[in-house]
Amino acid sequence: MSIDSIAQLQTTRRYLTSILLNLPIQTKDTSVASLLVMLDHFVANPQDYLELIQCQEQ
Repeated sequence: MSIDSIAQLQTTRRYLTSILLNLPIQTKDTSVASLLVMLDHFVANPQDYLELIQCQEQ
């Protein structure tokens, strides 16, 4: 495994952790497919994600 591959895996883990900390989901009960559907929704509707984050901060 190359240094680039390891760095990419670390970056992916960091991004996923960041996202999961902001979503009100049970990580042990959420499949990868469900997570991808949520991410696709938030990409198409970024305002929904911003509203969710704001609710979490209050």
